[in-house]
Amino acid sequence: KQFPSEDAFAQMLKARGVTLEQLRADTAQTIAVNAMLKTELEPKIAVSDADSKTFFDQNRARFRQEDSVHASHILIRTPEQADAAAKATAKAQAEDVLARLKKGADFAGLAKQLSQDPGSAPNGGDLGFFSKGRMVPAFEEAAFALKPGQTSGVVETPFGFHIIRVSEAKAGRDLEYAEVKAQIDDYLKQQLRDQKSQ
Repeated sequence: KQFPSEDAFAQMLKARGVTLEQLRADTAQTIAVNAMLKTELEPKIAVSDADSKTFFDQNRARFRQEDSVHASHILIRTPEQADAAAKATAKAQAEDVLARLKKGADFAGLAKQLSQDPGSAPNGGDLGFFSKGRMVPAFEEAAFALKPGQTSGVVETPFGFHIIRVSEAKAGRDLEYAEVKAQIDDYLKQQLRDQKSQ
């Protein structure tokens, strides 16, 4: 089912140097091993609250939520290897969009209509929340300099020219144990599962 055709499947077998019978035998063995591990290991894998809390205390740095902002943008792309004229044209388009926003045009409406970012344009340019280190430096610097409700000027990045609006900001904080306990338990169970399956 994972292959577009019977022929493509046969080519994969040939490339791997395996017969259909060998593949069937290997698959049966994998299923048997997984069933055995589930029966033998699962009942023996338990993480105590004390283990979980110790892990949390010893790894506090992992459980820090960084400063983040909820931003939207309108992007006017510049092609790769764009010359000065193409860049000037794209910048002029972005400045025209900014002028329309200053006159009261709806940001989300213009993003849907004019933004050339296929990922965010249908959602009115919404990028959701992101922390530092997730976006290209020029974009990030501009976004984190804005207060909620503010709109940037035209910001140039390797992708083109952006107009950014921040709707919300969250200050960084240390997460509480209760917020991450389930995540820690899952992680420790997986570690135990890997050790025991060896």
